[in-house]
Amino acid sequence: MNKLNEEGVRRHDMVAGVLLFLLAVYVLLAPLSWLGSAMGLPFRNLFSAEGIRWYYLHVQDAFHSPLWAVSIPLLLMAGAVERSGLAETVRDIVRHGVSVLTYRQRKAFWLALAFLLCYLAGLVLLLAGPHAILRSVTGRLFPSPFLFGLLQTVPLGVILVSLIYAVLSSHLRGLREYLSVLYWGIRQYAMLILILLLGIQLYDSFLYVAGDFLSGWSDFFE
Repeated sequence: MNKLNEEGVRRHDMVAGVLLFLLAVYVLLAPLSWLGSAMGLPFRNLFSAEGIRWYYLHVQDAFHSPLWAVSIPLLLMAGAVERSGLAETVRDIVRHGVSVLTYRQRKAFWLALAFLLCYLAGLVLLLAGPHAILRSVTGRLFPSPFLFGLLQTVPLGVILVSLIYAVLSSHLRGLREYLSVLYWGIRQYAMLILILLLGIQLYDSFLYVAGDFLSGWSDFFE
């Protein structure tokens, strides 16, 4: 247990270090853009009127990033599996077999697995059934609504499975603890979410500042 706690602390410190580094770079980017522009380098100045207008027009772009739309469902799924006790149960099954589980855990696990199979069967029916409504209008799988929503649909199914397991196994008790399965990923991975938001914003800001400089180098190599 102490070893697990030490690993958790090291992992927390590493994530905090990454967040601090990104924050420092983000804070320094604006004065560096001003300094580079003043030195005649092909940098756009974030302190200029144009730079300030760009920032206010694009500050919300991080929330529209495809990376954000994919990462949040995955983090919610990871948190749900962890909070519900399903992750620990699966590890016990892999290491020692189903016999290591209690009767209530085995019952909850098999019922949760049965729900997952029904969930997947429903997706297959929508994908390959008579009307195949998750395929494109031409009947193709790519591109199709199924693929565009796959990374949101799969985490939703896993979150529901985790919730069912948590309730039936009595790993959690009471409505408040049941609902914590839904938001545990936000709580556990809050710093990762901040890193994601800050990283996307930093990337967009860097492209704005050094866009002309990078395009000049790309033209040089061509």
